[in-house]
Amino acid sequence: MFSPLSWLRVRLAQWRGSRFNATTAFSTLAVLVAFAVGDQVGQARNKSPVDESITKILKKDAQAPEKKVLQRAAIEAVLKATGDQWANYFPQSTAKVFTQSLQGRYSGIGIWLRKNSSGVIEVSSVQPKSPAARAGIKVLDSITEINGTTVEGSSIATAVALLRGKAGSTVQMQLEREQRQYRVNINREGVLSGDVVANQIAPNIVYIQVSAISSNVSGDVHIALGKYSHKNGIILDLRDNPGGLIDEAANLSQIFLSEGPIVSYTRKGEADRVLTSQNTSPEIAPMTVLINRSTASSAEVITGALQDRNRAVILGEKSYGKGTVQEVSSLSDGSKLEFTVGKYRTPSGHQIDQIGISPDLLVPENLAITKAIQVLSGLAALDKGQNTTGK
Repeated sequence: MFSPLSWLRVRLAQWRGSRFNATTAFSTLAVLVAFAVGDQVGQARNKSPVDESITKILKKDAQAPEKKVLQRAAIEAVLKATGDQWANYFPQSTAKVFTQSLQGRYSGIGIWLRKNSSGVIEVSSVQPKSPAARAGIKVLDSITEINGTTVEGSSIATAVALLRGKAGSTVQMQLEREQRQYRVNINREGVLSGDVVANQIAPNIVYIQVSAISSNVSGDVHIALGKYSHKNGIILDLRDNPGGLIDEAANLSQIFLSEGPIVSYTRKGEADRVLTSQNTSPEIAPMTVLINRSTASSAEVITGALQDRNRAVILGEKSYGKGTVQEVSSLSDGSKLEFTVGKYRTPSGHQIDQIGISPDLLVPENLAITKAIQVLSGLAALDKGQNTTGK
């Protein structure tokens, strides 16, 4: 940027090499000096106390860390002060990993992280067949240490950065499950994928497990429905699903829902926003949805929509109750902020946040799939009887 002071230096150099009127020159010089001083004062006035504090610390504190470390600490402190437990700051170094996870690509060991209501970092989802799954890590395990560094009070971004590393390298973790601590050594792998797994679980019944609502899972569900016979029923397994992209949740929901509402939420100072299904020919096979206490966020949105619109029988246990709308905003240096901008409501107006979705049938997790097959078989038999009577 060309400042007034640098411009002044250029003009003085020009004046030295040419003839000029002294009175005009000194008048011009006075104006320029006043302008330059005013510009510097203006910049100082526009400097926030945060920037001013960081500048003074860097200048006088002999033990001051790098500027970017102080800036990151300031941003994280601001997010904490908002009281938003879901707010996160992702520096440039970890922002790419965050984006990749939403796109269904996992680098490292294959887990999703979140902070629980106590501020503890815990595992919210484990990618099937990932290094973490093979090591026995489970959803709701809390993470206390990574490579000898405690993560107590740390941000999600810090934990993600510690988990990253080259494929083939080892990460050491200390975790806690039901007040018991355990340690694991896990070999990192490259990019993993596969948030949708499907198989023919029974004659004319398809089982579809969706591990996270990442990019294009709705397309993968479409493929599964085309590959496996499902005229007698669909089992959609959303257990341990931490959520993800709300638009993708709407896309998945409308595979099974006719025209009408899916979810609504209100942003500050704006009218209600409603995401709707535009599908005029949705899947009509009988359907069950499996949920548990780790089914969260946009996975709860899908469940709530299918339940409220009487499209599926919900089995399992009450869901997590994270019904907040997170918005991701990019900063000028490539880092990202994630913060809450609203709360989801199901089509009937039921609020999800801190309440969750209650299943139609409370079923132990080890019996959920068996019960789902029984329910679908009963619905198929009932439908067959009605069609016979109708003839």
